[in-house]
Amino acid sequence: MDDDSSDSSEESTSLLSKSNDSVLLPLKVRQHSMLAITVSLIFISYCIDSVLFPFFPNVGVKKGLLLSETGIVFSAFDFTRFVTAPITGRMFDRCHPKKLCAIGATIAGLACISFGLTILVNSTELFFVCCLAIRCVAGVGSAMLNVSGTSLLLKASGYETTTVVAFVETANKVGYAFGPAIGAFLYQFVGYSPMFAILGGTMLFLLPTFLYVVPKVDEKAPNFHGGFLAFLTIPGIFLMFLSWTSTKISATSRTSQLARFFYLSFHTSTTVMGLMFTLWAACSTLGNICVANFVNKKYAPYILLIIWIMFVPILLLAIPSPPISYLFAGKRYLPLSVITLSLLAWFVGFSHILCFSVALRLAWMNGYPENSLYTYGLLTGLMNSGLCLGSTIGPILAGIITDCSGFEWTQTVNASLYTFMVILLASFLLYLKSTNQLSTLLGKGDKAADNEDSEHSVASQVAEACSERMKACLDESPVYTEVQPQPDLEQDPSFDN
Repeated sequence: MDDDSSDSSEESTSLLSKSNDSVLLPLKVRQHSMLAITVSLIFISYCIDSVLFPFFPNVGVKKGLLLSETGIVFSAFDFTRFVTAPITGRMFDRCHPKKLCAIGATIAGLACISFGLTILVNSTELFFVCCLAIRCVAGVGSAMLNVSGTSLLLKASGYETTTVVAFVETANKVGYAFGPAIGAFLYQFVGYSPMFAILGGTMLFLLPTFLYVVPKVDEKAPNFHGGFLAFLTIPGIFLMFLSWTSTKISATSRTSQLARFFYLSFHTSTTVMGLMFTLWAACSTLGNICVANFVNKKYAPYILLIIWIMFVPILLLAIPSPPISYLFAGKRYLPLSVITLSLLAWFVGFSHILCFSVALRLAWMNGYPENSLYTYGLLTGLMNSGLCLGSTIGPILAGIITDCSGFEWTQTVNASLYTFMVILLASFLLYLKSTNQLSTLLGKGDKAADNEDSEHSVASQVAEACSERMKACLDESPVYTEVQPQPDLEQDPSFDN
C-alpha cells in the first residue's frame, strides 16, 4: 500500500513538473506558441527602436538638442546592442537563455516606459543624458532578448534553422518598417508618455505567457576552445561577420539619405516615400520566406557568392552611379530606381539567412557541438553584433560621402565593398577546395535533413544486415541431430497417465 501511494505521488509530481514546463500542451501547439510569442517580443523590441523616428527630432529641438545630439541618441541603441550581443551569447553557460530572455524583455519594457517620462525633464543637458542612458539600457535589453530568444527557437522549437532565422529577420524588418507608423499614430492620439507606456506595457504583459510556453532546455555546457573572440577568429565565420556588417552598412547608408535624394531628384511626397519603404520591407520579407523554403541549403556558399556578385550591378544601377551615368545621359529614372532597390531588398533577405547557414556549418566543422544552445548563442550574438555595427557605421558613412561628393557616390562605395566581399568569399571557397574541406562544408545539411538522412542510413544498414543473414542461412546445409529417448520418462509409472 505504501508503495502504491509513493508511486502515485511520484506520478503526480511528474505531471506537475511537466505542466510547469508546458509539456502538457500538444507538440504542434507548443511549437507554434513558442514561435509566435518569441517573435512577437522581438518585433516589439525593434518597434521600440524605430518608433522615435517621426517625432523625436522635433521634441529634441523643442528641448534644445542639436541634430547631432539627436543622432547620438538614435545610434546609442544599436551601439549597445553591438557590444551586448556577443556577451549574451557567451553567457549561456552561466545563465539559462530562458532567464536571460526574460531579463532582457523586462529591461527593454521598463526602459521604454522610462523614456516616455523624459518629457518631464526641463534641463537640456539632463534631458540629453537621460535619453542617452535609457536608450543604452534599452539596447542591452533588446540584445539579450534577441540573442536568447533566437537561440531558444533554434534549439527547442522544432523548426528548421533557416525557418527560425527567416521569422526573426522578418520581425526585425517589419518592426523597423511599421515602428515609425505605429509611433506616429500613437503620438497623435494618446500623446508622448502614454505611447511609450503602451509599448513597454505590452512587452511586460506578454512576458508571463513567454515563461509558460517556452520550455527550459537543460544542456550540459561544452568545453569551448575560447570565448567570443576565439569563435570570431575562425576565418569563414569572420567572413560571415563581415558580410552581415557590410550588408547593414549598405542598407542603412541608403535608408538614411534616400528620402532626401528622391525628393530632390523626383519631387516625391512623404506619402509616396512611405509606400516605397513599405514596398522594400515587403520585398525583403519575401526574400526571407523564399530562402527558407526553396533554397537548397547544402549549396548555400555558392548561392551566397552568386547573390553578392549580383549586388554589384544592382547597386550601380539603382541611382545610377556616376561611373555608369553616361549610359543614361546623366538622367535619373524613378521606375529604374524603384525596381532595382526592390530587387536589392529581396536579395538582402537571402543574404542574412544564407550567411547564418554557412556560419553554422563552419562552426560544426571547427569542433563546436551540433544543435547546441551554446553554439547557437555564439552565432546569434555574432550576427546581431555584425548587424548592429553596420547600423552604427552606415548612416555616418553616408553622411560623410554625401557631404563630400553627393549621394550617388554612396552606392559606388557600397558596390566596391561588395566587390571586395566577392573576392574574399571566392578565395575562401578555393582555399577549402584545395584543402579538401569544401565537400564537408557542402555536405552538412540542416539538422532536420541530417536526422532524416541518419535514420535512412540506419534503416539501410539494418536491412542490409538482415539480407546478409538470410542469405547465409539459405547457403548453409541442414544438420540433422538424432534425438535419444529419455529413459527416466519411460520408466516413470505416472508418465502414461
